[in-house]
Amino acid sequence: MRRFFLLVFAAVLAAGLAQAMPETLDYVDRSAPDFIWPATDWDGDGILDRLDRCNNTPKGCMVDSYGCESDFDGDGVCDGVDQCNDTPAGMKVDKHGCAPSQKSKSAAPQATKAPQTPQPAKPATPAEPPDEVHHQLVQKGSIRLENVYFEPGSAKLIPESEEALRKVGRTLEKYPDLRFEIEGHTDSRGSASQNQQLSEQRAHAVREFLIYNFKINPSNYTARGYGETRLENDERSDEERMRNRRVEMRLLNPEALPRGVEVKPEGGR
Repeated sequence: MRRFFLLVFAAVLAAGLAQAMPETLDYVDRSAPDFIWPATDWDGDGILDRLDRCNNTPKGCMVDSYGCESDFDGDGVCDGVDQCNDTPAGMKVDKHGCAPSQKSKSAAPQATKAPQTPQPAKPATPAEPPDEVHHQLVQKGSIRLENVYFEPGSAKLIPESEEALRKVGRTLEKYPDLRFEIEGHTDSRGSASQNQQLSEQRAHAVREFLIYNFKINPSNYTARGYGETRLENDERSDEERMRNRRVEMRLLNPEALPRGVEVKPEGGR
């Protein structure tokens, strides 16, 4: 009798999963933690469902990396659909995000403007100096991911890490041909096997974040954990232990850097 109930439960569960699965699947996301589940995008906003925190985004809305829409002027019509994205607060708008006064203004004939005296050209804005990420890449052939933190004993990135990761991602987009190994490292506390596993998981978490948030080639990025085998110091303080818990990106093909950019390896590594 027990076996009969188990069989019935399995059949009901399978039927439920079959209904939950979409009818057509483009591909299977093999980089997902459970790659058996397909890489679906229910609301069609370009963000996979396993990363999408707002999976009912209306069509045409601009979204952030979490799949959530934005509304710059707060009129209830999302950016991307809003044709008047400077509506004053509290004004009633139509489905295009425009108030009556804005529509009449745009429809009114433009008055002939008096000729203006040519203004002297503004001096060119100097180029933004290379940041620390770019400096490390060029001078050391590696990038140490500063201010990237995980929950204790976990590979889950905390929100405070995103700003640093996005700065790295913007730099990587400038060099689409470079190849990197993303290295995970731990301190010496805990067992060596646990540290090894944790370092691998953290390296993969960083790789996944960069791939899904920036236009970089996934095949150019590998992830590997080194556990506690490459300590930077003797861990005589909490600060030194924290320095050993790190993620680094090592450049594998420095010859692909643009001409005139020289990488100086650190310590013969």
